[in-house]
Amino acid sequence: MTDQTREAPPVPPQDTRLPEAPPMPAEPGLTESGEAASEEAAALAALRARLDRRHRAELASLAAGMERERGELHRLLVDQGLETALARAGVAPALVAGAAALLRPLIEVAGDEGARLLTARLADGSTRPLADFVTDWAAGEGAAYLAAPDSHGGGARPEAGAGRHRRRADLGGPAERARFIREHGRAAYLDLDP
Repeated sequence: MTDQTREAPPVPPQDTRLPEAPPMPAEPGLTESGEAASEEAAALAALRARLDRRHRAELASLAAGMERERGELHRLLVDQGLETALARAGVAPALVAGAAALLRPLIEVAGDEGARLLTARLADGSTRPLADFVTDWAAGEGAAYLAAPDSHGGGARPEAGAGRHRRRADLGGPAERARFIREHGRAAYLDLDP
């Protein structure tokens, strides 16, 4: 058997060029002087002006919103910092809001977007960290806002387990008074209620 191979007929080269677009017909009413170009330029300028006004209004709205948010963040940082510092300084819980209202105008938020520090603006123009300022304020001008120390003496009732306060008159005669002075001392006797 013989191998008969046939050769494929040659393929004509294909044209890969795009057909040329037919020329655009001239619009009626246009002159060669460029009136169409000036109308397009005017329409483009009007569109640009309209978009510019709209974008400026949107930017102003966004800037106002950001400023409101920044103010709210400032207020929250100052309020929270003041409440914490006042509580640590020992201000009575019922008086924290009043003390915070008194000190709030002096407080500033310093620092960039990452790290913020609360400072108090002093009368001489210098600043001080909030915690130090509140501690010093509570020791001086703000002493009236401090909570009373816990004590067990005021308002105690004898039936609630508190010891009865002794009086000199309860000691009886001179012999009992002398015995009390021997046991407890003259100062303890004089400290008794008459």
